[in-house]
Amino acid sequence: MYSGDMRYLALVLTLAASCSAEIVKDRIPERFIPAAYETQRMEGLLGERMRVNLEGRLLHVDESRLLKGFVNPPGEQDWIGEHVGKYLDAACNTWRYTRDPRLKTQMDRIAAALIAAQRADGYLGTYVDAKRWTSWDVWVHKYDLIGLLNYYQTTGDKQALEASRHIGDLLARTFGTEPGQRDIIAASTHVGMAASSVLEPMVTLYRMTGEKRYLDFCWYIVHSWDQPKGPKVLATLRATGSVFKTANAKAYEMMSDLVGVVELYKVTGDASLLRPVVAAWHDVRDKRLYITGTTSSKEHFLDDKVLPADDKDSVGEGCVTVTWLQLTWRLFKLTGEAEYAEELERSVYNQLLGAQDPHNGNICYFTPMNGKKKPTPGINCCVSSEPRGISMIPQLSWGATEKGPSVLLYNEGEFKTTFGALSVSTTYPREGSVKIAVKETNGKRYALQLRVPKWTTSYTATIGKQKLTGAPGTMLSIDRKWKAGDTIEVKMDMSVQVIPGGKSYPDAVAVQRGPQVLAAEDSLNPQPAAWRNAALKESAPPAGWTGKQIYSAGPLTLIPFSDAMSMKVWIAKQ
Repeated sequence: MYSGDMRYLALVLTLAASCSAEIVKDRIPERFIPAAYETQRMEGLLGERMRVNLEGRLLHVDESRLLKGFVNPPGEQDWIGEHVGKYLDAACNTWRYTRDPRLKTQMDRIAAALIAAQRADGYLGTYVDAKRWTSWDVWVHKYDLIGLLNYYQTTGDKQALEASRHIGDLLARTFGTEPGQRDIIAASTHVGMAASSVLEPMVTLYRMTGEKRYLDFCWYIVHSWDQPKGPKVLATLRATGSVFKTANAKAYEMMSDLVGVVELYKVTGDASLLRPVVAAWHDVRDKRLYITGTTSSKEHFLDDKVLPADDKDSVGEGCVTVTWLQLTWRLFKLTGEAEYAEELERSVYNQLLGAQDPHNGNICYFTPMNGKKKPTPGINCCVSSEPRGISMIPQLSWGATEKGPSVLLYNEGEFKTTFGALSVSTTYPREGSVKIAVKETNGKRYALQLRVPKWTTSYTATIGKQKLTGAPGTMLSIDRKWKAGDTIEVKMDMSVQVIPGGKSYPDAVAVQRGPQVLAAEDSLNPQPAAWRNAALKESAPPAGWTGKQIYSAGPLTLIPFSDAMSMKVWIAKQ
């Protein structure tokens, strides 16, 4: 994991470059570069949840079920093949961070078995020959590519790249507009959006190989959306700016397509691709995002500001939460704009962690705000997706722009960039005091970038006798010649907000403290209680309670939504 030796950083960056071996460089460079997994250490709440993800989930996947459909098709689910690719993606990220030998042995074994199941023509699906390219078959190959390409980038295993090439070649031969080729839109559900989301890893395959036929195939996918029976993803977003009015409003598949569009924009520089994606992102954030940082009810976008959140409403499909994070993360890396980082924090501290059972790593498919969480260790799309999201946390927390290192999520730990090494000491999000220390520096002047949360009413950063005030919702820049031993003391008010229930809960309110949405846990509130507009005070946990954050507000006992199991977020006003 983390090392105090600057030579280690250079070695890690060299190894990372040799493993990824990108042939094609993006025409649009990213403004934010996350700290490498290998050069950081995370403690606190996020570090603990990542440990649970490894020990409780990843190391206990059912390998035989992940691989059975490939070895002896058909699989038990139409989409059974997606799980092994999702596992490999999460496992690669987690191994790069932990270097856990148990995980490395496991993921090597699973990757080798998956590659061995590939047919001579490149097919790596779970369907019998007569049903190839129906239902979720292209979708399965999408996740094959995502998992195998990350495995190649992580380990340098050229067999994984060759298997990916064979998949790409097969897809490019099978789908297109030439005589004898199939229509990719007709090859899957949800107006073709599921199959066409293979766009994302096909762009990556083009980067890894430089083969123009893969880029041509990416353009074929984008153009296929505009055919008479196509989803018209970009055209509708350009015309209406509404994801609710696009195709059948299926959230997971649509945002997966948009993630691919961002990647295609970066590699081509075609600005017409980015504008509808940004419009879609703002439409979700402004009109369809739950206060916990997820979207969708019954797996679809709903009409403006309609956000039902009970058990019956099937809130925030885990796959949707993770794909929203992936889209937001890409837009932040591309732009460096604080509004995207703000939503990363909201989603991570609330919905992402809220879908994970902190005791055993089990995962919820849906995660209600009023109701009971139902985490499971089984195999379904969300149980496979959420560990991918949790494995991303080190990439979401800190990194650097060309100006200098950046701190986004304020988790306790240490990280390195090419500017040097920083350590962060804090109990955030329990408290708003953060100490950032410069441990190593390259000796050059740079501007440290600190995210000032939009929710805070007071933010100061003090170094020596200099005291700076940060504006909520922006990045505070501290430009100076840094030296080892310099320390920045950050103080931010963990402001309490009372949030109106809107269209769906007009007679209720929710409470947010700092970045965390709070919930009235049923087991801590045996008698129904109304919101009395009382001041929020930290309380001692009751005997036997495992959580670390307990708050009282009049007759209510509130805990972070991420810790709750059976709860109410929307609380009656009177």
